[in-house]
Amino acid sequence: MPVEDIRKKIDEVDGKMLGLLEKRVELTEKIGRVKREKGLPIHDPQREGEVLGRLTGKTRLNKDFIRKIFAQIIEYCRENE
Repeated sequence: MPVEDIRKKIDEVDGKMLGLLEKRVELTEKIGRVKREKGLPIHDPQREGEVLGRLTGKTRLNKDFIRKIFAQIIEYCRENE
């Protein structure tokens, strides 16, 4: 497969990843509103640990790498609710 074809596929994957990240941010904004309306704490460390554990258990990628990426995503979402 030519390099340009592979690059095109990478660009497509990057676009899909960006779209999914945007969707995740939208959903965290929504859950933040619901939690505030119900008087629930916004940050749930137990849930965060469960999410990170579930994600690192489902991948063949380096678990520290996945943990760092998703910890950053979670932190961003929490700061921008």
